[in-house]
Amino acid sequence: MKILFTRFPLESAPGGAESQTLTLMEGFLAHGHAVAFLGSCPVLLKECKERGIPCAELEIGPPPVTKWGAVSFLWRRARMRRALEALFREFRDIDAVFMLSLSEKLLLTPLLTGECIYNVYTRPIPVFWMEHDRVGRWLTQNPWLPALRRLSNHATTVVVSGLSKKMYVDLGWDPLKVVTIPNGVPAPSPTPQKKHSETLRIGCVARLTPDKGVDLLVEAVEHVPHAHLTIVGKGRGSKRIDRMLSPLGSRVVRKEWVEDLSGFYADIDLFVLPSREHDPFGLVVAEAMLRGVPVLVTNVCGIAEYLTSGMDGIVVPAGESRAIEKEILKCLSFPKKLKGMGELGRRTAQNLFTAERMVDTYEKLLSSHNKS
Repeated sequence: MKILFTRFPLESAPGGAESQTLTLMEGFLAHGHAVAFLGSCPVLLKECKERGIPCAELEIGPPPVTKWGAVSFLWRRARMRRALEALFREFRDIDAVFMLSLSEKLLLTPLLTGECIYNVYTRPIPVFWMEHDRVGRWLTQNPWLPALRRLSNHATTVVVSGLSKKMYVDLGWDPLKVVTIPNGVPAPSPTPQKKHSETLRIGCVARLTPDKGVDLLVEAVEHVPHAHLTIVGKGRGSKRIDRMLSPLGSRVVRKEWVEDLSGFYADIDLFVLPSREHDPFGLVVAEAMLRGVPVLVTNVCGIAEYLTSGMDGIVVPAGESRAIEKEILKCLSFPKKLKGMGELGRRTAQNLFTAERMVDTYEKLLSSHNKS
């Protein structure tokens, strides 16, 4: 099959959405499909060029995900559609289109699926909306939501967790048109056996914004003297987090970036993702689990629904630093149980969160639409 991916984001940085898109592209290529990318996402354009994936750059303007962007979209959309159509015609004989951003979902979906009188192609093209971002006010209070809701009936929306599916269904999406496919992680390299330590080495990889709840984790660790915390991340909340870390001395460290995440996972005893608001999946949690690292997440993380708390991971209520602190103390008291949890978590991840399983599931989805 010939598959086109599109993305025209407001901003772009290396992250879960980008890595999952690239993993899926490479998986399709490995399965013998042809893949191409069209858009303005600098990360995906750079990575596609480096990997030899055909791509075309196009700037059409910001998507309607901010107040001004949503208002100005009213008179910008005709020009944006013409620009999309002109370049889109260069991609001949497309069998499916995966859309990642709001602009093309609103502008191209009706032109590809037969919902509009004038179509880009002479036949309807299966359209898949990939939803990796959290559902926030950019969507729930967006004036273009009614139009998006209507067009969703002409596409298949792919989400990464049942939590995200419920949120889209609550917004008016047809549940039969929303498919859940968990994120997939490439198989990691073997990691060395961890050395025993009297301290509990905790790791967290997250953007330093309020929704990620890293401040809650710092508050929890503050009251556990035998816990050491390493945070990898940056964002608009960096200064506040650094102020919180200052009184804790050397047992809490923040790094903006680490070159080798595998080495980072090998050095920790527990991985924590303390999100306080909707976190669609939690790719870093799956990465830790595949390496046998025990994980602690909040119940607003999409990956939480795949875990049995106390068995292959720990799930706590969102927004409660005391709940995180309580579970960290338990981990310190029962190190053998923690190690067993890591092994069970590895098995869960191998069954549910591998890149191979994700690509296979997407391929079955494509096949079902191709037959219909």
